Amino acid sequence: MKLYAFQPSGHGEASFFTIAKNEEEAKKVVNKYVEDNYLKNGKLDYRASGWGSDYYTLTVIEEGNVIENDND
Repeated sequence: MKLYAFQPSGHGEASFFTIAKNEEEAKKVVNKYVEDNYLKNGKLDYRASGWGSDYYTLTVIEEGNVIENDND
């Protein structure tokens, strides 16, 4: 299992993290989460408005490694 971190490229609102067996499973879980929690009247609200685009970068962390995020 690995930690998958979906973080905005540059300044952004929401980051999404999940632990999964592979990237496909991670994307599926986070996609469902975003749909269930951010989909309003047929479109995503601001916090996840870049979801599904290159606005988010994916970082994969192996066990024992650390992820750091500068919250500028």
